[in-house]
Amino acid sequence: MSKVASLVTENNMKEILIIGPGSLTGSRFVELGKDKFEMYGAGGGMDENLTGLVSFQSLDITNQKNVEAAVSSFPGTYVMNFAGATLVDEIEKTRPADSTDKKQLDENIAYKVNVLGTKFLADACKKYDKFPIFISTGFVFDGKDGPYSEEDQVASLPDDVSWYAWTKILAENEVKKSGVENLTIRISYPYRSEYIGKLDFARNFLKVYDEYKSGIRDSIYPMFADQFLTPTFIDDIPRSVGLLLGKGEAGVFHLSSPEIVTPYDFCLELLRVARNVDNPEELIKKGSIVEFQQSHPEIAKRPVQGGEKSDKIKMLGFTPTSWKEGIRKAFEKKG
Repeated sequence: MSKVASLVTENNMKEILIIGPGSLTGSRFVELGKDKFEMYGAGGGMDENLTGLVSFQSLDITNQKNVEAAVSSFPGTYVMNFAGATLVDEIEKTRPADSTDKKQLDENIAYKVNVLGTKFLADACKKYDKFPIFISTGFVFDGKDGPYSEEDQVASLPDDVSWYAWTKILAENEVKKSGVENLTIRISYPYRSEYIGKLDFARNFLKVYDEYKSGIRDSIYPMFADQFLTPTFIDDIPRSVGLLLGKGEAGVFHLSSPEIVTPYDFCLELLRVARNVDNPEELIKKGSIVEFQQSHPEIAKRPVQGGEKSDKIKMLGFTPTSWKEGIRKAFEKKG
């Protein structure tokens, strides 16, 4: 039990500042958290369908003065950061030639958003006595011996992971250096039923299938059968955060499917449930991520033997949604 337990009053639990409320994960938190929290929002934009749920202000997370102003003026205790540069392959194209060169880093968007933005937020929360909640990723591991627990060592060299992953590792380090008490929740391959702003792990494949069925595509590309992962059902995030804050917890927690799966098997089930396909095996060929990454070194690295162990949060009474159940909840046709 951390000292934050003493902050958990009815009023404090209701007030939370959401950084990035228009993001893939942040917008869903706003939708599902409307009855649990009084939410304030700050970021680069806001879904117009959610404007009535959040008191919103513009924020550039790469501007330290902006971040300090937003945090210091917030009347509550909890600050949750959903802002981030997350387009993994696009970010890889910006990998600096020298990952230790300050000039190159200061010009790198992913570094500025993911690392400096996190640093500014952590430092501001420490200064103004707030409790931050950060979203990180299972990509911080090199993917050689997963699934991984919270105690396992993250990658130690930038070339062992994607540039996106390295910025998240550096971001986690900035949180530690700040000394602020916090929650850091690592998710992996997040998905949800719908969101117009960005495709995710599941809906990206459904888009490919729909284009194939409509004749836009000639075929469906193979899905990896030798990669292992634990996708995160985004709806789990607000529920788990509520539980962790209610119990006064702090530290790093994994939040992913308790059951491991390959992209190939995930997409087979996705077609069965979301598109009522009886024979998805006839449509999707098996591919190899090992062969793909060897022949496409320019593409961002993904963990091969990856996945996250979520035993720590399960011991507190929250069992993350399994990948099969998540597909059913997100895409099964109702009525």
